[in-house]
Amino acid sequence: MQSNFAPMKRIAKGAISGIREKLRSQQGGAIVEFVALALPLFIPIFIYLSHYASISDQESVLRTLAREISRAVVTSENDGIAERVAEEVFYKGGSALGLGEAISNGTVKFTIHCKERPCISPNNEIEISIFSSSINRTISAVEYVSPWA
Repeated sequence: MQSNFAPMKRIAKGAISGIREKLRSQQGGAIVEFVALALPLFIPIFIYLSHYASISDQESVLRTLAREISRAVVTSENDGIAERVAEEVFYKGGSALGLGEAISNGTVKFTIHCKERPCISPNNEIEISIFSSSINRTISAVEYVSPWA
């Protein structure tokens, strides 16, 4: 009497031998090698690009703030008002741009440089510089006072 499991044993033997052949074959080996060798090379590139994007974004925010401060300064009536307006735009505009904490802890600061004194005089050049210690960069914006000021 023949066992009912004999056909099952033959199927299992065939499946096992098929699996062994697949394991011995070189198909797909290039993919494994690529992943094993290239992935460690791509990770630093992704980290660098992420860091570059972050710094670029921070520079863009600082440039926007410097431009807004310079516009506010050149439209002021006199130097006293210009300084107060610059500080107000720096604090409020900086907070609106997400720099509130950095401004309050002193890692972002601004300065006003005028070509001539008083700052608010016809055709005068006014430069606003914003320094951020977190990215260790100074971003500047230049505006000119109207010739009819």
